[in-house]
Parts: sequence; C-alpha cells; structure tokens
Amino acid sequence: MLYRCDLIPDAEISSMSHEMHSDELTPLTAADERDAQATSLLQQLDARQDKVMEDLDDLNGQIEDLIDFWRTKKTDDCPETPEDESPTADQVDAA
Repeated sequence: MLYRCDLIPDAEISSMSHEMHSDELTPLTAADERDAQATSLLQQLDARQDKVMEDLDDLNGQIEDLIDFWRTKKTDDCPETPEDESPTADQVDAA
C-alpha cells in the first residue's frame, strides 16, 4: 500500500508541517490576542460609562433647575392665603 506521504519528499513534508504551525495560534499567542481585545473592549466600556455618567449629571442638573423654576413660579403665581381667608368645609361643600 502506498501512502500520500510516500509520494512527497521529506523536505516538503517538513516545510508543510512548519507552514501549518506558523498559521496556527499557540495558546500563549491566542491568550495575548484575547487579552488585547478584552483590554480594548474595557477601555471602550469605560469611556462609554464616563459619557453616560456625564449625561446623567447634566440631566440631573436640568431637572433640579426645572423643579426650582416650577417652585418659584408656583409661589409667585399663587400667593398663599392667610388662615382666616381659607375656605371652610361648608364653603367647599357648597361649591
């Protein structure tokens, strides 16, 4: 029985074997690539998280400004009535 490797000279087999191993990733190289990709993803996530926190701080400031404006406008538009001028229960029921 004749095998394919019998038809290929030893020098070519050696060179083919070397070419296959150079294309394959060693576990260490693969780990280094995954580490580099993970680091890049973590940096992107960190940047996005910083941007979201900044946006939330801005939004919180806008909400606080709106609440302050609303409270100020409410007290300016509707001055509180003194206790003796507040409607009684009978007046509220009549209305």
